[in-house]
Amino acid sequence: MAAVHSGIQHVIYILKENRTYDQILGDLGRGNGDPALTLFGQAITPNEHNLAQQFVTLDNFRDTAEVSYDGWSWSTSARAPDIIEHQYPVFYSQRGLALDGGLNRSVNVALPTLAQRQASDPLMPGGALSPNVAGGEDLLPGQTDADAPDGPNDEINTGFLWNNALRAGLTVRDYGFYVDTTCYNEPACQTPLAHDPFSTNTIMALSANVALMPFTDPYFRGFDVAFPDYYRYKEWERDFDANYAAGGLPNLTLVRFMYDHTGNFASAIDGVNTPDRDVADNDYAVGLLVQKIANSIYANNTLIFVVEDDAQDGGDHIDSHRTTAYVAGAYVKNAVVSTAYTTLDFIRTMEEVLGLRPMNLNDALATPMSDIFNTAPAAWSFTATPAAILYCTKLPLPAPALPCNSPTPDAKYWARVTKGMDFTDADLVDGGLFNRILWKGLMGGRPYPAAPTGVDLRKNREQLLARYRQSQH
Repeated sequence: MAAVHSGIQHVIYILKENRTYDQILGDLGRGNGDPALTLFGQAITPNEHNLAQQFVTLDNFRDTAEVSYDGWSWSTSARAPDIIEHQYPVFYSQRGLALDGGLNRSVNVALPTLAQRQASDPLMPGGALSPNVAGGEDLLPGQTDADAPDGPNDEINTGFLWNNALRAGLTVRDYGFYVDTTCYNEPACQTPLAHDPFSTNTIMALSANVALMPFTDPYFRGFDVAFPDYYRYKEWERDFDANYAAGGLPNLTLVRFMYDHTGNFASAIDGVNTPDRDVADNDYAVGLLVQKIANSIYANNTLIFVVEDDAQDGGDHIDSHRTTAYVAGAYVKNAVVSTAYTTLDFIRTMEEVLGLRPMNLNDALATPMSDIFNTAPAAWSFTATPAAILYCTKLPLPAPALPCNSPTPDAKYWARVTKGMDFTDADLVDGGLFNRILWKGLMGGRPYPAAPTGVDLRKNREQLLARYRQSQH
């Protein structure tokens, strides 16, 4: 880890949504995957498959979280504060309470003044649509976020990874982490689905975190499953080219690519409106970012860490928490590493790479993932590949265009079977039901996954994959 730390100046942390290992990499040519459980395999996620083949395959990695709400806390601060652990079971069982996190009872506490808070939400007492509603003048003053973890020495709300970096004198840039999405779904202040918001100065992102406010790209759209990740990547690329291509890349870059969550099939734009197209779009955005770094001046001094915030109880033959995790860069081995790692180890590893102290006992006691690295850098490259199914969309993809050949149901089917589901934020739908809907639409009449078998499928991969493909014909 000391050797990697000495050679690496930049970490790019990409956080994704809700997939198990088998759902994505079950058909990988190596590692402990079950192809019979693979919903979004090589044909849908060619870039993630290439990352897992070209660099390290982490086939025994588990999310620490249960759902996205505690997942975002574990994935950004190596802990879930008491209030989160008490809120989410009640909320997810649809028995009330709110989910906070930047927004406390719908108030963006990152905004310091009442006027700014009312402007951010026109339905707030005293806001544009409720100017005569009493109570606005006393509306939750102060900027303490009830759900945010405290930092060292009980420093209020400073227990996140970026707080840790800032305390150490490092630089930070945020693309989509802890963004106020109120006006994505409120007609009174609708934020348009703009491909190039910078060109029209259309603000896409208002930070909901005090520390991230100065470092958040205002043109990078937060969680919204009507908006493809491809255009999130294009905004990241625009900002990179304009401000960092020649130097000055922040030490810690946070990027939220969330379209593998899927949803909003009736209103999603550009034809990216079915689960397989959504996941393929997410995969392509990740691949494009890795390719950009590989072709930049930062290729040898940057590591890219990619993980899911939670696995959302999807099908997996080992454990419902097992998920995909990728690390790319000059120091990363090309190997299968089956060490039992978790989100906490992932965060501890990023801290070690950047030379940061642990944030709390959880990451202090976690294990740096030293066995995924070499002690000296090696030349590397990466070429992003759009899945063939993306040529069924209106995304501007590389020529020559492939014919649209979509073997799964269209957007009308998905809109019908998910009618009434709330996709305005992560995990507002019944996860168990949604997983079954995805399975039926993508896998047809095959039986829904039963309990994990725990079988080791690392050996004889070629024969296993060959038998599986033959069975599908």
